Parts: sequence; structure tokens; C-alpha cells
Amino acid sequence: MNIFARIKQLLAAIAPGLPIYREQQSGGFQEPSFFVSLIGDSVEPELFSRQKRTHSFQLVYFPNPDKPNSDMDDMKFKLMDQFLELKDFATIRNRDFKPVDGTLTLTFDVWVWAHPQDNTPKQGSITLPDITVKPVPEKPERMKRIGGKTHVE
Repeated sequence: MNIFARIKQLLAAIAPGLPIYREQQSGGFQEPSFFVSLIGDSVEPELFSRQKRTHSFQLVYFPNPDKPNSDMDDMKFKLMDQFLELKDFATIRNRDFKPVDGTLTLTFDVWVWAHPQDNTPKQGSITLPDITVKPVPEKPERMKRIGGKTHVE
């Protein structure tokens, strides 16, 4: 599941039934609705070929035209309380809310730590050497001391 799908899933949980657009609409946006767009990416290298990737988004909420200001305020507080984390994926950071031309605009970042995928073959199984039972060595011959010298029987 990509980041846009996760954002859409979270928005659908916060405001069920509202359209969520990613592309411009030729006939305009239905109101109320959301429009989500990617506005930038940055990559910071870290140890062991890992990267901290920051994906910056803009979320525009088009309020109900009958009561735009109160609708924008209600949605702003819902987003402040609930638009916090893309479940089991990433925390939403640097949220900034602003009213712009009769819409509520939220800019935010999603931080992801990426690392190279290791596709080298791993050890699948161990081939054990043929282990046969070795005969038990015979007990050493008894040694006697005869006349100051050691004698083997």
C-alpha cells in the first residue's frame, strides 16, 4: 500500500463519505471534499546505506459552501485530534493549518526510513557430513613393571 492510499484510508476514517481527490477535476471539486497532493521530497543519507526520506504533502479541505467558516473550524479540530499517524507505517509530522482562499490547507510531512533490499541468497539448508559411528578403540594393553622396565603384555 503506497502513502497516498494510507492517507486516503485515514481521511476516510476521520470523515466518512467525503470524496478524496488526488487529481484536478475538470468540473471542479464537490464540496465538502479533500484534495491531497505531494509537494516535495527530500532524502538524507544515514549509516549502512539507509535513508531518511521526507515526503511533504498538502491537504486542501473544501468546506460546505453553506457554512464554510464553521465547517473549516470543525474539520481543523478533527484533523488536529485524529490526523496523527498512518497506522503501522509512519507518524505524520510538522502539521501546519492555514485558511487559504476559502479552504482549509494543511501541509504535513511523512518520514520514512528506507534501506536497501538484500536479495542475496540465504542459507537454505545445511548438508551434514556423513557421520558414521566409529568403533570404540580397544583398551590399551595392560602395562606391567618387570625388573625396572615397562613391559607390555
